[in-house]
This record gives sequence, C-alpha cells and structure tokens, in this order.
Amino acid sequence: MKSLLCVLFSLMCLCINAQGINFENEDTQWQAILAKAKAENKVVFVDAYTTWCGPCKVMAKNIFPLKEVGDVFNAQFVNAKIDMEKGEGVDIAKKYGIRAYPTYIFVNGDGELVHKSLGSMPSAKFIEVGKAAADPERQFYTQKRKYEAGNVSQAFLKNFSNTCREIQETKLSEEVALVYLKNEKDWLSRDNIDYISLFVRSLDSDLFKFVMKNRSAFESQLGKPLVADIIEGNAVRGLAAKFYNRSDASFNEGKAVEYAKSISLPQHVTDKSTAYLNMFALQNRRDMPNYLKAAIAYYDKYPTDDTNTLNAIAWTFFENTDDRLLLEKALGWSLQSIDISPQYPFLDTAAALYFKLGNKKKAKEYAEKAISKAKETGEDATETVTMLKKIEAM
Repeated sequence: MKSLLCVLFSLMCLCINAQGINFENEDTQWQAILAKAKAENKVVFVDAYTTWCGPCKVMAKNIFPLKEVGDVFNAQFVNAKIDMEKGEGVDIAKKYGIRAYPTYIFVNGDGELVHKSLGSMPSAKFIEVGKAAADPERQFYTQKRKYEAGNVSQAFLKNFSNTCREIQETKLSEEVALVYLKNEKDWLSRDNIDYISLFVRSLDSDLFKFVMKNRSAFESQLGKPLVADIIEGNAVRGLAAKFYNRSDASFNEGKAVEYAKSISLPQHVTDKSTAYLNMFALQNRRDMPNYLKAAIAYYDKYPTDDTNTLNAIAWTFFENTDDRLLLEKALGWSLQSIDISPQYPFLDTAAALYFKLGNKKKAKEYAEKAISKAKETGEDATETVTMLKKIEAM
C-alpha cells in the first residue's frame, strides 16, 4: 500500500510540475542545452535571474508555474533558468550583454540571439513574449539583421520599431521610427500622431521637437493630459541623463534650468522636472529627513493619481519615519491608491501604516482585506499574515 501511495504521489508531482514551464536541471551545461535545442529544432528560452532580484522571484512564483504559460513555452522552447552570478551564468551574461534582471533571452541551437525581453509582467504579456520569440517575423534579432541588411519596407519598419519599443531598445526604436516616418507624407494624420506618441523618448530627438512644435495638434487628437505626460516624462528623463550624477546622487539644477531655457522647455515643465529630480537625488543620497519634506512639497504641488507611485511613496514614508503627521500624510496617499484600485500591495501598505499609527481596528481591517485580495489573485501574503498576528496581539 505504501508503495502504491508513493507511486501516486510521484505521478501527482509530475502532473503539478507539468502545469507550468518545465526547466532543464540547473546543473545542465550550457552547451548541452544548446545541443538539445538544435536536435529538437527548438529555441532555448533562458530566464536570466539573480538570487537578489525581487521581480525574478515574482515571475518564478506567480507566472512560470501557470498552465497557460507552460503550454506555450514547453511546446516551443528548451527552457533554462540560469543564475547570472554563478558558474556559466557569469560568462553568459557577458556574452549576451545582460545587465538588468530578470532578462529573458531566446537563443537558437548555434548560440545566436533571436529575441529578448525583460522585467516582471502579467501572464498574458509573457505569453506574447513567447509567441513573438517563436515567430521569425517578430523576433527582435532576426528583424534587426533584416534591418541592417537594408529592408526598409514600411510594413517591416513599423513592425520592427514596435518590437524595439516593446523590449526597451529605446535608441534603436526611435531611429527606426524616424526612418519609417521619413516615408510618410502626413506626420499629423491620426495614425501617425498615435505612432509618434509611442516613440518620443528623449529631449534631443527630432520627434520631441516635432511634438513641441505641433503640440495643439497632438492635444486635439490625444488629449491634453497624455501630451503633458509625454512632454514631462521626456523632460525628467532628458534632464536626468544630462545633469544627474549617479556616482554621488547629485543633481545640477542650475545647469538643467539653463539647458531647459535653451530648448524652450515650458517653465512649468522645467519647474516640475527639477523639483522631481531634486527629490529623487535626496532619496538616493539617503537624506531621508529632507527627502520626506521634499516629497510632501512635490506631491502637494503636483498631485498624482498613479497608484504605483502613491503606494511607493506611502511605503517609503512607512519605512523611514515615526512622525505621526508624516505617517498620516502617507496614509492619505495609500488610501487614495486603494480608492482607485484596491490591489493587494496597496491594502497591505494601508494596514502597515494603520498599525504603525496604533489604530488596531483599521490595521486589522486592511490586513484582512489584503490577505483576502491576495487569495483572489494568487499573490504571496505571508508578510501580511505575520503582520496580522502582531496586530491581533496589540
């Protein structure tokens, strides 16, 4: 009877494992993985991760085990998980230029890159990454080789520019978009306004200058809020690239303002961008007392309804102050994010803030809501459960 139970248990485990992506044993040598892919006429999918990478853990726990993900990846690829800071992973990271985590690379049996993507994402988007990697018409590196060989048909250029954008090849996406647009007669057509809005990624680009010159036309098609987001986003990125020093987390506001004037950036955009970058620099220097003051001043003057931003600043306050007035300010942002979208992380932040403020009733209420939401969405609520026990012991 025990033997039968063992067999049934083993079969059950196999069924469970088969639901998601079946990865090769992590001890398998890279050359053996490539050889297997070549023999099976498949591409290798590599989850390039590190042990300290939070988004890597989210993908491993919540996305890779899903049946719908496994159905796509097991059929199309030889799948491998490789720690980029151990063993062969170190050389693989160097060879394929992997610098951010998680990165997903797709390599043919000869070791040539055919596609890549990066970052934590929902299952539907990750499945699309797999489908693109399996389709020669959508593979990034296959398209790139065609582009470098002189393929400049409009349909190809539009498709390739979007592929570049999706995998965050920002500079190349902008380059290809400009090649595409040079063959378009009317840049202010509805389709081209929509297209251009996706590729404006730097202050120095011709596309940004075109948007600024034709702002009213873009606003009439896209709406003022979206155009403002495009302009402000580029201002922050552009001024940071030029005047924010990563080595000492300093921001040269004087030079940034001078440059903004030289390119006729609107004054309110300059003010907002420099305020944000000053706040960003204080946070990165871990000057938390001044950062907290700057954050309140910034978000009072420039309120946001971006839920992830609201939750992030609320949590930063939770971690860095015991001042009741500051914690209550953070709670306001947290509750605002929940009003917009009651997601598990947002509910957890509210519970933590109420707990720190000593409001047992509200802390328990929001912790229980967070745990319930996590059960609905399949998220890990271990830390919230631990917090709930502490709340109940208050």
